[in-house]
Amino acid sequence: MSKQPPFSSMALALLLNLFMSMSLSFQVISQTNDHHLNAERSILLDLKLQLGSPPSIQSWNSSSPCDWPEIACAPLNKSVIGISLHNKNITRRIPATLCHLLQNLKSLDLSNNYIPGGFPDILNCSKLEYLVLSHNYFTDPIPPDIRQLSSLRYLDITANHFSGDIPFNGTWPVEVGNLSNLEHLAMAYDHRFVPSTIPKELFGALNKLKFLRMGDMNLMGGIPENFNNLSSLEHVDLSFNNLNGSIPGGMFMLNINLKISLLLNDNLFSGELPSKLGSNLSRVDLSNNRLSGPIPVGISSWVTVEEIKASNNMFLGNIPVALTTSLDLSENQLSGQHPSELGLFNPIALLNLSSNNITGKIPHQLEKREFESSFLNNPQLCGNLSPPVKRCSASGSSSHKLLAKYLAMIIAFPIVASLGIFLLCNFLGVRRRAEQNNNHETI
Repeated sequence: MSKQPPFSSMALALLLNLFMSMSLSFQVISQTNDHHLNAERSILLDLKLQLGSPPSIQSWNSSSPCDWPEIACAPLNKSVIGISLHNKNITRRIPATLCHLLQNLKSLDLSNNYIPGGFPDILNCSKLEYLVLSHNYFTDPIPPDIRQLSSLRYLDITANHFSGDIPFNGTWPVEVGNLSNLEHLAMAYDHRFVPSTIPKELFGALNKLKFLRMGDMNLMGGIPENFNNLSSLEHVDLSFNNLNGSIPGGMFMLNINLKISLLLNDNLFSGELPSKLGSNLSRVDLSNNRLSGPIPVGISSWVTVEEIKASNNMFLGNIPVALTTSLDLSENQLSGQHPSELGLFNPIALLNLSSNNITGKIPHQLEKREFESSFLNNPQLCGNLSPPVKRCSASGSSSHKLLAKYLAMIIAFPIVASLGIFLLCNFLGVRRRAEQNNNHETI
């Protein structure tokens, strides 16, 4: 058996040289990372001073920023990629140097503070993907240069004091609609916007948008038809505005592979609902509008629906049998018999059918204490519930007794008549035989 030749001195030297080179490289990288981390710590400590050294971030000290709870670092080079100052009682403006110095920043959360001034000077954060500015005191129009944040996936500016037309001087800039990576857009609850329509440009290239929240923003007019192009939407909230006209049918036919929430309540929408509805809606709120006509029977096929609210409208016709755990159709003009199947095959947690014209008897599965106020102001509806719902027992038993009396009379009449005829015939026969016997005796 032959022995393996030993490593030559040249090969051993090469391996040793390679090992030393790698060690030196790792040492250089480590020193570079340490130097970079020290520089970013100095930047963050300076930021702390410019924010007035709030007590909420006193943990920012000489230790590594990666150990501070408000800071997120990249796993490899330990550079700062995230800052979360949510609810830290900050009352000063964000310094303009933040993004010039922290060039790898991907996430910035400044929500629930008291930060004043205009839109923060963060447009140089070219890698920023997550930006939350909600619940502050930001003012003035949002700069149209927001297009520079082309990597943004999440933008929330809800509940501030931004002014101007929505939200810029004139109309929405095309740049907002071209933030093609945006998945979450929330900018609700700001009364300082002047009344404006929803611009078509908003939906230019937002094919990845999943969440849209624009409630209570002084919106008016109709919903643009190209809204239906937002094929990835999962949540739409346009509530508490002054939107009018009919609701585009496509809004009920969004991505059929997803569970959709559609909140259009507290607007001025009118007309009838489209006859064709998607079967993947999970939450629908159409309350406090001017919608009319029948409720499409198609909602009976919504197997994923969890909540339907359509109170205070002018809907007519019968109540559909909706497979939902929460149903509010109060203050409409619905009529006809109460569907006996409602709540029979699935439990209902919330039900309100009050102030309609429903007739008949409340199904036994809904005659429970938690539904005592669910059927108020339906004069022709009765059930075994506490007043003021009319009870069916008294009137029901009287009608049943009357019906039974009529049935008994109908059944008894032919029997009594037959018996009377039989007795009469027998009587006449006996009398005739008696007369014949008397005649024979006389002869």
